[in-house]
Amino acid sequence: MRILLTTINTDNKRSDLELRYLYSVLCDAPIELDMRRYGRYETSSDIFESIMQGYYDLVYLHADSENIHQIAAVAQMLKKAAPENGIMIGGMEVSFETYDFMRDNPYVDYVVRGECETVMYNFIRAVLSMDYRFETIAGLAFRTQDGITVNPFDDPVDMHELPFPYEKTESGRGIVYYETMRGTTDRSIHRQYLPDPRVRSLGINRVCTELRYFLAKDVEKVVFFDRWFNFNSERAYRIFEYIINNDNGITSFEFNVNGDYLDDETIRLLADARPGLICFNVDVGSTNAEVLAAMGRRENVYQLMYNVTKLMNEGNVDVNIIIAAGLPYETETMFGRSFNKAYGLANGMPLHIEQLYANKGTTLRKQAERYGYIYSDVAPYEVIASGHMTSSQLLRARKVSRVVDAFIGDGGFKESIPRMLNDTGARPYELFKSLSVYVSDEGLENRLEKKEDQARILYTFAKALYGELSDAGKFEMLEDVIRTDLEDMISVEEIKRFEKQGWTINRKTE
Repeated sequence: MRILLTTINTDNKRSDLELRYLYSVLCDAPIELDMRRYGRYETSSDIFESIMQGYYDLVYLHADSENIHQIAAVAQMLKKAAPENGIMIGGMEVSFETYDFMRDNPYVDYVVRGECETVMYNFIRAVLSMDYRFETIAGLAFRTQDGITVNPFDDPVDMHELPFPYEKTESGRGIVYYETMRGTTDRSIHRQYLPDPRVRSLGINRVCTELRYFLAKDVEKVVFFDRWFNFNSERAYRIFEYIINNDNGITSFEFNVNGDYLDDETIRLLADARPGLICFNVDVGSTNAEVLAAMGRRENVYQLMYNVTKLMNEGNVDVNIIIAAGLPYETETMFGRSFNKAYGLANGMPLHIEQLYANKGTTLRKQAERYGYIYSDVAPYEVIASGHMTSSQLLRARKVSRVVDAFIGDGGFKESIPRMLNDTGARPYELFKSLSVYVSDEGLENRLEKKEDQARILYTFAKALYGELSDAGKFEMLEDVIRTDLEDMISVEEIKRFEKQGWTINRKTE
């Protein structure tokens, strides 16, 4: 029996790790097992042709909200070309509303719901033993002569029963993705989590043993998917301590943490970390108590802000601050206030605005009518409007998000933006909103990728803004600050090319 485990790459990097787990669980079975990931820009036709050359009896495709349309197209082509072969799809995207998905996609034979490892193991064992009582396999949906059967979700997987996903699959030396827990303590309305959110975590000894593997391989970066990694402060402290004490000078680590759980002891420990060793993603969400309560978070944002401020003052870690636009009961004015507070909290560190999606299985999707949410029926189910923000206001927030990512999302222009705020007296959200309008009106959205063009955009925007101040000296000083920021971000050769062209921004015509 020949089986292929595959997916199409997207921004959702979890699929890569989930495929590795599946391969590790199944690779010792008496089957021929292949694993392959296809690039996001490969065509459905090319992927179909590649898979057909493998002569597989069963093709498992792992889907998320970004690749589901192409996954479905490839599955349809495979089934039409070889009707006798099995087509199986798994992933959170098909784990909810499974019956509707199979009804609308008649070429899909099986769907794996929820956590895939045990379900797939039981399915393969049943097939090999010719025991086709699929109704006994929890977490499996399948076709019968009478229609579609959707079994209940399986019990949560015990993390300790899963093998280390990189033991049988090479990690490489770039960015690797890793998890030490399943379930989540994050109950935010827009977060998609497994059918059972109860936390199941690996023990400290196993985690440190597996981290040793990445350190020995000189992996560039280990990204933890855990939400929240520091749900148990003592456990998190021990693992941070191991990372700091065993630093190889190369590998860095990225964590999603809850600012509410940061304690003084952990912050003191992090002061000993090598610069660049550890990065924290801190999801603030909103700074409004009513909004936080509606989204399922703690209402006292001031404790979080105090903890994060202390972390940045005393801990030696990089911090990414994240807020969201369009949360329940949040107006544009309220969002602007949250942005201003988050900008002050970031204090020169990267700040990101998260857009909302009504993913299957989320409370947001289930309670959309209650909160007045309107969202796209087509994946990735983008929220179009809420009960308190119109579509125009959410589109405006999305444009602000783009310029925020471009100019401070990676910590760039760390002196220029504060100087502009100080000189003009503008609030952060108003400044970035004005900048986003300028970028849109001038048709410069496609010039936001390169730092040189970002500097030119900031210069020309500021030139008009400072013209209203009637203070040429302040603008000349800003010009020097922008140039200094740029010199910190690009190479000497790139600076030479920049100076040759000057501050003029060339607009693309396509």
